[in-house]
Amino acid sequence: MRSGAIKITTAAVCTALAVMFCAMTAYLPLSIMPLYFAAFCIFLACKRGNLLYGTLTMLATVGIMFAMTGLSVKWLFLVFMFAPYGILTYFIHRFTYFKVKWAVVRVIIAILYFNLMLFLVYIVVINVLSIDRDFMLLNAVDKVGGYAVLALIATAVLVPLDFIFSTLGGIVLKRLPGGGGGKPRKATEEKTDDGRAYDIFGYAVDENKDSADKNEDVNKDE
Repeated sequence: MRSGAIKITTAAVCTALAVMFCAMTAYLPLSIMPLYFAAFCIFLACKRGNLLYGTLTMLATVGIMFAMTGLSVKWLFLVFMFAPYGILTYFIHRFTYFKVKWAVVRVIIAILYFNLMLFLVYIVVINVLSIDRDFMLLNAVDKVGGYAVLALIATAVLVPLDFIFSTLGGIVLKRLPGGGGGKPRKATEEKTDDGRAYDIFGYAVDENKDSADKNEDVNKDE
């Protein structure tokens, strides 16, 4: 399978998964947390394809989410915070939390990013979306101290989530075929005309290597 076709397949799979998480936010009482996983799908599209395909995945996800919710608080959180976050993490992925210097840099970036994006969402909701002024979180925050309290809560929640995002990204990328480690996944589709089998991301499965790994495991057991 050609490189372009692989990247298109990757972007399509990641977009479908991201839309699924957006639908959870739109139609289920799950607040905005599924959008965090939608951002992770955008990040995977960047890492498994490239920045262009990641951006296309982001735009498609944002567009479909708008079709589901219209101009709403949840859509604004996707547009301003979570969708760009998937792109941002593509650039800062090397700043792992397992090295002190890089961890400090990533924490600073995460704090600045989340607070800036949250401020934009807050301003738009307060000044533009008058129909969403009854948004429960905003009303609760106004009663206990306004935006400053909201920013503190968001920082306390979202920065630890960035640690999970970073760690999960490293694990998933190693598990995916061609992701820098791990055994190749078994084929999920039938062999094509070129005689090779491909997984759901469009990456060729190295069946010979998989067989060799199995034989090696058998020999170790013996």
